Amino acid sequence: MSHKDNGIRVETDAFEHRQVEPHFINPCCFGEDFAVWLKGDLSPLSDAGFTFSDPIQEDWGWGFWAWRRRDRFWVALSYVGTGPQEPPAEWFITVNYDPGLNVIKRLFHKPDREALTQLRDRVRQSLRSNSAIKVIEG
Repeated sequence: MSHKDNGIRVETDAFEHRQVEPHFINPCCFGEDFAVWLKGDLSPLSDAGFTFSDPIQEDWGWGFWAWRRRDRFWVALSYVGTGPQEPPAEWFITVNYDPGLNVIKRLFHKPDREALTQLRDRVRQSLRSNSAIKVIEG
């Protein structure tokens, strides 16, 4: 799978990227509000059998899980920078299948490609339909 299949690079000032919050793991863990917005915008996928976790912080940004049947997908929002920066802020969003730590599933289970494609397409649609977000790549 190529980089273009799962990565979307955007610029936007619609989400916080200047104020470092006390709960951040490091000074560039922006994206909490972006992840909350994206998860909400993906909620119509629940009609297609998707469920979503609450967003969680990672050392590079924020992400949340999306499940459909037996498959688990990870939606990640990475802030591109080393700390607060002037506009426009750059972000990188990825959507990937994640079998977790289950070795058997990792080796033998084939993810539902239709579900992964549906989730990726909806993420792209959400980003492109928001006039405050400029899609740079993906």
